[in-house]
Amino acid sequence: MRLVYNSNSTMHLPALMQIRVAKESGWDGIFLREEHVRRYLAQGFDPAGLRAALAGLGPVNLGALPDVERWRPDERAAMLGEATALSELAVDIGASYVQLLTGPVSPGGPYSGPAELPPVELRRVTASAIRSVADLGAPHDLRYYLEPVAWTPLSSLAQAVEVIDEAERDNVGLVLDFWHLWQRGATPESVARLDRRMIFGVDFSDSLGPAGSPGPDQRSRCVWPGEGEIPLREWVDAVRATGFDGWWDNELYSPPHWESDDPYGLAAGLLQVLREMLRD
Repeated sequence: MRLVYNSNSTMHLPALMQIRVAKESGWDGIFLREEHVRRYLAQGFDPAGLRAALAGLGPVNLGALPDVERWRPDERAAMLGEATALSELAVDIGASYVQLLTGPVSPGGPYSGPAELPPVELRRVTASAIRSVADLGAPHDLRYYLEPVAWTPLSSLAQAVEVIDEAERDNVGLVLDFWHLWQRGATPESVARLDRRMIFGVDFSDSLGPAGSPGPDQRSRCVWPGEGEIPLREWVDAVRATGFDGWWDNELYSPPHWESDDPYGLAAGLLQVLREMLRD
């Protein structure tokens, strides 16, 4: 089992500072956002320098490819171009995993999303897209994890499992994000029934408000883990009941916490919560 620092918890730090925070607060690995890495490289720095800074951390996860299911010809081509660039960046910095998100991640944006598609066709086009992406990274031993986003048409745990099954790629799996699953009404019982081989990682997080929200509100994520409504111990036990023993991260996607004047203390506190929750 590996514990991965999620840099979404300290959103506004530079990439190198995120890495320092992860290392100095005792995490095993790190999740980095593509835009943070690109910002670093845009100043003329070499990927080798970032790879050197990441030495000793593992796994290194990189996100994210949004709207992975894009199926219209021009949008599919754009998605594959983004996937190629993101996969190449992952190889350059030594990442092991790349995050894939269902869409539309940004409702109201230029991508209208797949709401017009019937469920069978949505599953088919999403599996096809993921299959193409997975083949890009396979020669480099890259693995991809699908995160079903709560406000998108393909957002339930059951739908995500069906898509991964249909994609039929060994380097594709699922991340169990507690907040997104809670918003869509998933239960510990449904998690416990999963095939552990399908689970690549866990985003440990809490939520305000009841389960099964018809209109997920991201403000419900602004809560320290253990102070919200998710029965975290039950969810952790459900994941462990599958036999899963991979990586866990503690994601605090919370603008109020992003303004902390002590990112090291925040990261250490998140690690302590996660360790206590995972203690037998």
